[in-house]
Amino acid sequence: MITILGSTGTIGKNTLSVLKNSEKRGQIFALSANKNIRLLFLQIKVFNPRYAVIMDESDAIKLIDLCKKNSINTKILFGKKSLSFVSSHKKCTCLLSAIVGGAALQPTYDAVKSGKKILLANKESLIMSGKLLLTAAKKSGATLIPVDSEHNAVLQILSSFGVSYNNQTRKDIHNKVKMITLTASGGPFLNFTKKKLEKVTPEQAINHPTWKMGKKISVDSASMMNKGLEVIEAAILFGLKPKQIDVLIHPQSIVHALVKFTDGSVISHMSPHDMRIAISYALSWPERSDISIPDLKKFDLEKLTFQTIKPNQFECLDLCLKALKIGDNAPTILNAANEIAVEKFLQNKIKFIDIPVIIDKALRSIPITKCSTIKSILACDQHTRDYIRNFINIKWK
Repeated sequence: MITILGSTGTIGKNTLSVLKNSEKRGQIFALSANKNIRLLFLQIKVFNPRYAVIMDESDAIKLIDLCKKNSINTKILFGKKSLSFVSSHKKCTCLLSAIVGGAALQPTYDAVKSGKKILLANKESLIMSGKLLLTAAKKSGATLIPVDSEHNAVLQILSSFGVSYNNQTRKDIHNKVKMITLTASGGPFLNFTKKKLEKVTPEQAINHPTWKMGKKISVDSASMMNKGLEVIEAAILFGLKPKQIDVLIHPQSIVHALVKFTDGSVISHMSPHDMRIAISYALSWPERSDISIPDLKKFDLEKLTFQTIKPNQFECLDLCLKALKIGDNAPTILNAANEIAVEKFLQNKIKFIDIPVIIDKALRSIPITKCSTIKSILACDQHTRDYIRNFINIKWK
C-alpha cells in the first residue's frame, strides 16, 4: 500500500492522477498535506485512505468534522510525528516523498529504515542526508527510486541497457557508465542580463516556460539552484564523482538526460514534459505500465536546441558544485540557506539576485562539520535557517 506525503502538491496530484486510472487505485494507505484542507478532503473522498495527515491540530479538527459529516472512516492525524507514523507503518510498502524542502527528511528516513520502496520526489532529503539514507537502505533493503524527470530518465536508460541499479552496490554503474548529462530548460531568465535580473519579480520567477510546478521549485529552476541540487542528487543516487555529471541547457525540455557509456556510446531519454511519465515508471519499476499521455510529434523534434553553460553563468549552480565538492554538512547548509532566501524573495523582502549572495554567505560563515545522525543534520539545518533569517533581517531592513 502507498503513502503519499504531499498529496496536494504538484507531484502528489499527478501521482493520484496516475493511480486513479490504474489497478492500484484502492491501495492508498495514507495521504498528507500541509494546509490545503479542501483538496485533501476531496482526495480522501475519492481514494478512501486509511489515514490522512495534516500539520496543524486546528486543521485536523476541521477535517475530522468534514469526514464525519460525509460518513468517511479515514482516520485524521496531525503533526510531524504522524508523517513518520504513516511512512514507516508495517502496512505501508511504498512511500512517495513529495513534501517540499527539509521537512520530508525525518519521515523519509524512517521509511527507509523500515525497508520501504521510496519514490523520491523530495531531493532535499537526499541532499541533506545522502550517506545516511543509503546506509540505512543497505541495512533494511529499501529501494530509492528517483521521481525527478532527469534522474528518472537516467534510471530508465540504465535499466533498459542492462546496468544494475540496487542499494547494495553501484559497481555495475561504475564499470559501465563514463558520464551522465542532465538537461535544464534554463528557466524564464535564460537570456536576461544582470541588470534585467535585478528587476525580476516573484510573479515572473514562478512562470516556468515548460513545467507546471510549485512556487519554491519554480524559483529554484529560474535561479538554476534546482539543477545544482539535482547534480548533488545524481552524485549520491548513482555513486558518481562531480566530474562525471554535466549539465546542458535544452529549452524544449524533451531530452531529459543522456548517459555516456565506457564504450563511447551516448544514449538519450526523450519524452513529453509530463511528470506522470516519471511517476508511472517509478511506481512500476523495474517494469513499465501503460498511461494515457499524448505522444511526441515529429514537429516536436524538429527544433531541438542545446547550449553549453558558460563559466560563472549561473551562480546558484556554481554554489551547488562547491557544496558537493566540500561535502560533509555543506549541502545541508546550502539547502537551508536557499529555502530561506527563496521564502524571503517570494515575500518581496529581497531581490532575485540576492539569493546566491545569501547562500554564499551561509557557506562561508557556518562551520563545515561531519553530521553522522539525523538529529545532527536537522540541528545544522535549523541553525542555518536561524542564522540566515537574522542575516537577512539585519542587511535588508
